[in-house]
Amino acid sequence: MGKSNLPPSGMRDFLPEEKKIRQYVMDVIRNEYSINGFTEIETSEIENLSNLVNSDGGDNTKMLFKILKRGEKLKLDQVPGSEDALTDLGLRFDLTLPLSRFYANNRNELPTVFKAIQMGNVFRAERPQKGRYRSFVQCDV
Repeated sequence: MGKSNLPPSGMRDFLPEEKKIRQYVMDVIRNEYSINGFTEIETSEIENLSNLVNSDGGDNTKMLFKILKRGEKLKLDQVPGSEDALTDLGLRFDLTLPLSRFYANNRNELPTVFKAIQMGNVFRAERPQKGRYRSFVQCDV
């Protein structure tokens, strides 16, 4: 298999002018919510697989990008053949579940009325189609 200069199927690169426009739109959104008392947070793009599959993510849980265990945790010769035995992390498929985990973990340090906004990439292992990508920006308020 030869090297390709193209991004993987369903993924995109952005030229400087495209990135500039995308950044401008996100800045407008951030500014509007900031004016109305929302603070911006950032959560990890990688989550524990147990959190992702035990959520009420519906069909999204079928589209998880799962991450193989690493190092000593990954012993292929000792695995009974189950995909679940080989994976322990996954890429987030939306921002709601990470927000819930974030709040549960940090609620003692947060104000009683917590107004948050988060924008970030989410990932879905679905079949790419025109206008549908495997990674895209989502905004969670």
